Amino acid sequence: MQPESNDQPGPNLRLNLAERFILRISRPENLARILRWAWLISLAMLVLGYFIIYSEISFYFE
Repeated sequence: MQPESNDQPGPNLRLNLAERFILRISRPENLARILRWAWLISLAMLVLGYFIIYSEISFYFE
């Protein structure tokens, strides 16, 4: 008989911290939360970029 290998994940295999984090973050409710925050951050960056561009070139319009 061959000894059992710990390379294959099984019910008795203990997950390390990174693997537990990945499993927890990949749940659908957490993915939706991440997507919502990413969308809000990108929208805020877009608005901030337009504000900075406008503030830099606004003296040309006067």
